[in-house]
Amino acid sequence: MAIIVMFFRDYYVKLKLERLTSKKYAAMKAFIEKLAVNTLLTEAELLEIAQNPSLRLALFHALKAYNREASFPKDFYTEEKGAESYMVNWLEFPTELGNAPDEILLLRIVPLEMQTRLHYYVFKFKTEKPRWAKSSNWMIGVCGPYTENSEPFDIPRRIFSRFKQIGEINPHAEVMWVHENIVK
Repeated sequence: MAIIVMFFRDYYVKLKLERLTSKKYAAMKAFIEKLAVNTLLTEAELLEIAQNPSLRLALFHALKAYNREASFPKDFYTEEKGAESYMVNWLEFPTELGNAPDEILLLRIVPLEMQTRLHYYVFKFKTEKPRWAKSSNWMIGVCGPYTENSEPFDIPRRIFSRFKQIGEINPHAEVMWVHENIVK
């Protein structure tokens, strides 16, 4: 019985991931085709994609692949915007929230004094879907750690949410839990 359940769960995750990938590719297809033929991209086109945290990472990496990362919108080339995009992409994964949150905002940057200075970005987010996560309260997600030498789109070692609501746990305590419990 357990093998059957695992098979259907794996099939469901694979199907959801394929749909998510297709959806993102469709949103980026025209842009990628322009990059491939070295067409000049307008600032408005780049800004429209960069404003969407779900697509921001794809935009950055596509531009980097074509050696055009200098055209990435400056207002979105920050550690905070990179962390936000990683958080949204993590939340979209089928075994997590399963979709991008309807709203996401930076709640706090939490510094940690270890052997080196680290900091984590703590975001609050809301969603209407899936039903189990629908709430009028904000939930907390953590992304990091970053150092003073981190680049805006460096891959964070830890991205996680226990889907706890603000008030259930404070941001510093959640960062400590993520730092100590999520494998590097």
